Amino acid sequence: MIKWAAIAVSILAAFLTASVALADTVTLIDGSQLQGKLTGVDAYHIYFAGEAGGEGAIPLAHVRTIVIDWQADPEPRLGQEEWLAAIAKARRELQGCRTAKSGIFLGGLVFIGGGYWLGTLGYGEFGQLIMSLGAIATLLGAVAPAPTCDPPLHRVEILTRIGLEHGWIY
Repeated sequence: MIKWAAIAVSILAAFLTASVALADTVTLIDGSQLQGKLTGVDAYHIYFAGEAGGEGAIPLAHVRTIVIDWQADPEPRLGQEEWLAAIAKARRELQGCRTAKSGIFLGGLVFIGGGYWLGTLGYGEFGQLIMSLGAIATLLGAVAPAPTCDPPLHRVEILTRIGLEHGWIY
């Protein structure tokens, strides 16, 4: 699957590079550069068009940097609402990734409390089972390494760069 995605991005890169004069520049992870015009964004893609009309979606995971050439075209490339929707979704995913570890820890504590409560109601063995599961989850939440969250962080960085180029801050 990843191989086909890389091939598709390479074909898109070749098509856009062949049909574009100097303007905005996207540098891909593999080092190749595309020149054209940024036409839109969402939480997972940037939309990029060549002068000859070739437009395509480039996954943010494949983008290293983007430079917007304001001298070639001083007009904004996208609307602030479109950018806000994209970065808000990407930031929510990043926050969810970063809080996953604490969620496991807190969920384990809830299970421990629930098991204790069941034990006081007379469901001793079942309560102990629930407390044991809670203790395991709490322990895993405490000793597990923090998630790296690299893909969502990369998307937020690229979208932030696009926003800053337009003078917007999220």
